Amino acid sequence: MATDIKKMLGEYMLAWNSHDVDKILSFFTDDGIYEDVALGIVKHGKKEIVEFTNSMLLDSPDVKFELKSVFGTGDWVGSEWVMSATFVHSSIPTMPATGKTFSIRCASILQLRKGKISRETDYYNLATLLQQIGLMPRQPK
Repeated sequence: MATDIKKMLGEYMLAWNSHDVDKILSFFTDDGIYEDVALGIVKHGKKEIVEFTNSMLLDSPDVKFELKSVFGTGDWVGSEWVMSATFVHSSIPTMPATGKTFSIRCASILQLRKGKISRETDYYNLATLLQQIGLMPRQPK
């Protein structure tokens, strides 16, 4: 099963890297849930997930993902990955676009149902993102 999980998440990341919204959605169940813990965003169902996906690709049209590790058991999967992009537009009113690049480490917990994502919860350090895009001062060393 571990090889299948790694293959699936690799293909999922490729869909994101090619910015193929239909392909990204094909990995989710119709009633799938996507949650971005750092931003406090929860999307229910493919309609809301596609809206979020489109806004993300608009905000950072050069976004790329690099899968670092994958593990899982049963219908639960965990992964570590790096997201890199340029923040050129903002769909979030409290985060003005800065045109600056960022590269942040992230982790996901996914629940699968019949080989598709029924829930994805993403975690990352929002302060690191805000510092890199120039919306929060960096901490002195």
